[in-house]
Amino acid sequence: MTFADIVARIKKQPIGFAFGLICLLSAGWLYYRSGEIDKLQADYEAKSSERATIVSNVGIAKNLPEQVAEMQGFTKEFESRLVRAGQLAVNLQYFYKLEAENEVKLLDVRQNPIPKSAKGPFVGIPYNVNVQGSYKQVMAFLQRLEHGRHYCHITNATFTKSSGASEGSQQSGMGMSLALSLELLGQP
Repeated sequence: MTFADIVARIKKQPIGFAFGLICLLSAGWLYYRSGEIDKLQADYEAKSSERATIVSNVGIAKNLPEQVAEMQGFTKEFESRLVRAGQLAVNLQYFYKLEAENEVKLLDVRQNPIPKSAKGPFVGIPYNVNVQGSYKQVMAFLQRLEHGRHYCHITNATFTKSSGASEGSQQSGMGMSLALSLELLGQP
């Protein structure tokens, strides 16, 4: 078969030759790109995952302003419940207020120094508190302290029968003394 015979056949069936040439070129291109199929598939899956994340974030973001306002409210509430170590008079006033509300006798309240090992923006400010009253009054004081305005962590509590019970505690039951070691969450 000579070159003239090939040209004659192409002229005789030009459409068939064009399709054959297209098929041959497509097969060569597919063979050349077959090494990239796995890479392209992995890229497609990564972009699909990223798209799903973005769609999810957009759906969640519609409530974002309300959630930001809610978080700011929680932050303000949290900061209002913190104790400032330098405000000794204000801190002690909290215990005197609890004393008046629960009708117990506050024998001693001391703010201890913050340990040197305490680091960070929030630390436990240690206190020693001694109260005296009836069992019911002392327990009410303890409950108010635990669920009160400030975050409280009681590290040690000692109940004892009070020898010098006050007149009010004798009327409502046995006199009790409560010695507490506690920490109020605060800022140094």
